[in-house]
Amino acid sequence: MKYALFVLALMVTSAFGQSDPPPGIKPVIVKMQLFCADSFDFLTKILEADFQEVPVMMGYLKEGKDNAHTLVYFVNKDKTASTIVISKKSKDREQACIIWSGKSPSGMAISLNPDPSFPEEI
Repeated sequence: MKYALFVLALMVTSAFGQSDPPPGIKPVIVKMQLFCADSFDFLTKILEADFQEVPVMMGYLKEGKDNAHTLVYFVNKDKTASTIVISKKSKDREQACIIWSGKSPSGMAISLNPDPSFPEEI
């Protein structure tokens, strides 16, 4: 349960750290089993050795001077498996958790938008 709260705190902090959520979006607590390690480096080595997955995308968020949150997307060479890891690092502790992992026989475990269209700022 503490891991679910950890991830929820990371997601809420990261997703809406800049402002309140838009209308129609509300916080929801969900039960999830996560697999966590005390080091992002350790978890990265496990994913490479046991799953043949490497990091291909990262979102790094840092607010304040001490705490950093990172979301990393791992994928295997054939794009038939992927894992999403979220990590939190403070000056005295680091933790990294797998929040999603699965297979895609079609090779679409990751698909990047080659030409994103961003809305104009008002």
